[in-house]
Amino acid sequence: MKCPSEVAVILAEILKLGLLRIRSFGLKKNAARCAIEADHVHNLPFLLANFSDDLLRFYLDVERTSFLQQASADAEIAFGSLWRHLDNSLSSHIRNVERQLLERLNIEQELQ
Repeated sequence: MKCPSEVAVILAEILKLGLLRIRSFGLKKNAARCAIEADHVHNLPFLLANFSDDLLRFYLDVERTSFLQQASADAEIAFGSLWRHLDNSLSSHIRNVERQLLERLNIEQELQ
């Protein structure tokens, strides 16, 4: 499935912000924080190239949660608005997919 454009834009912004934070922590010689930040974003290119609702949900439920447990409080501040937009986009995308499935079922029932 192709990544919905609205989701792709948000994921690209999260990836960009993560890379900027890695650079910033690297300049401060904070290797541990670089590793935490890199662990957070390293699967996003795969998600963009091989999008599925399940992979996106895994990022939001597992990878984001793990990142927040390891990172400092500024991580929520830095990524929070992007994550909220991503949550909203996922909900909207799932509603659209469900609506399309219901429409197909209705058409199939009408044909019977």
